[in-house]
Amino acid sequence: MRRTLYVRITHGCVNRCTMLDMKKTLTLLTMAAVLGVLATSAALADADPAAAVKADVAKLLSDASAAHDAVIADANKLASDAQAAKGGTKEAARAAIKPDLSKLRADRKAASDALKADRAQLKTDLAAAKQAKALKGLRDTLKDARATLKQGRAEVKQALEAAHAAVKELRASFKK
Repeated sequence: MRRTLYVRITHGCVNRCTMLDMKKTLTLLTMAAVLGVLATSAALADADPAAAVKADVAKLLSDASAAHDAVIADANKLASDAQAAKGGTKEAARAAIKPDLSKLRADRKAASDALKADRAQLKTDLAAAKQAKALKGLRDTLKDARATLKQGRAEVKQALEAAHAAVKELRASFKK
């Protein structure tokens, strides 16, 4: 027995179910595209150890960039909310920054887990490439990746220090 959901749209209202279905479909299509890219890179990796290392470096840089953007955005939001909470009550300040802080922690944890997995895969593929004596063209790629990752870590550290300073300043404002 099949049930059909009929949606009545009046006066330009948009049904939530329809929007939710569209989001699910878009998410599934995006995941399928990512899996397709990963499958082709895995197939290339089996054929050539150097290609595997390059694919791992690209994935590591991609994940690091996504983590960089997410963590910096969370840290900036935490800092701005801490600045805005100055002058209010302690409870209001806590309510304002607590969700930001938990989101920042969750994003850092997720990013750390993803980057650890990427580094482990890169280390494994580098060992395979070294065993196959296919490291010749990889030195520049790895050097550039290290520099990019170092710069990203420095920017994240700076944003986290600014957020920490803003929260510390907020705490100090309550002690006066």
